[in-house]
Amino acid sequence: MEIIELDTDDGDLVSGFFDVMTATHAADHPENPAPHRANFIAGLSYPPPDEDEAHFAAVEDGKVVGILGIGLPNRANLHFGWAWINVHPDHRRRGIGSALADHFIAYARERGRTELTLDTHMSWEGGHERSKAGQLFAEKHGFKLALTWINRRCYVDALDEATEQSLLEKAQAAAGDDYEIISWIGRTPEELVETMARIDSTILAEVPLGDLELEPETIDVELKNARADRNEAMGMNIVQTVARDRASGEVVANTAVFIHDDGEFPHAYQGITIVDKDHRGHRLGLLLKIVNLRLVRENFPHIRAIWTDNADVNAPMIDINVTLGYEIVDAGGEFQRKFDA
Repeated sequence: MEIIELDTDDGDLVSGFFDVMTATHAADHPENPAPHRANFIAGLSYPPPDEDEAHFAAVEDGKVVGILGIGLPNRANLHFGWAWINVHPDHRRRGIGSALADHFIAYARERGRTELTLDTHMSWEGGHERSKAGQLFAEKHGFKLALTWINRRCYVDALDEATEQSLLEKAQAAAGDDYEIISWIGRTPEELVETMARIDSTILAEVPLGDLELEPETIDVELKNARADRNEAMGMNIVQTVARDRASGEVVANTAVFIHDDGEFPHAYQGITIVDKDHRGHRLGLLLKIVNLRLVRENFPHIRAIWTDNADVNAPMIDINVTLGYEIVDAGGEFQRKFDA
């Protein structure tokens, strides 16, 4: 067996890599959205502007039997690195995963990273049963659970029309006239890019991170536009709704749903919903998510479900999601290992 870095020009290797993604999804968590081939391939050519990514394939007798994805932030949190590992169900318990884990650790350590994470699906009460193999694998390699997130799915018609309208009207009343609600599909309007970059910069300071030691990243206009360029290149449609404070003109709350440019793929992904700490208590999160949900239904009628995950301790956002009809599917864990500098 050899571990080979993925070459985007090697069609056979890329196909073999994706085949392992598909096989592990079918075996380990088939209730979740399947990997999207076009999005995966586009992502190889258009990596995140604020992260250095690398992909490696474990190859045996010309066949890909295991895969590794690595991400290393390149602007902030230069001590950090994350990875995911999949081994084809037909080739497990033969040391392939361990070889990939060792490769990840060596790769990240050579680049000065001292805090590494592996993630895996886990069971959660009310959801589907998941194997403990991923958790045991991470612990075997010295990784300890640092953050637990709960994975939920909401059908776009989960609420009846009267209930949804009542929730919307109550949220509108709580928000009052202090906020302008603005929605769009695609790139952020030019006049909002700077204020959107400001609120994006607060995400890591506001969301629960468990034992992960991550500092907030400053998002500037250049990075905001670079992310938009990548989304376009990858065929991602962004449905976004924000609340702008009329007094200051600043965006103070934001939500977004990400949708593949594929009319036959029925799943969408809820991005971070965040409300500025000085503007909480006005039901802005609920208001924006309902407005955005209606935009999704109106403009993308093929979407049947929206998926999201939240830290298990993020009670305010969990409450909103439960109100909207999100149901538990499973959970996941970020397992952390630290090294001396």
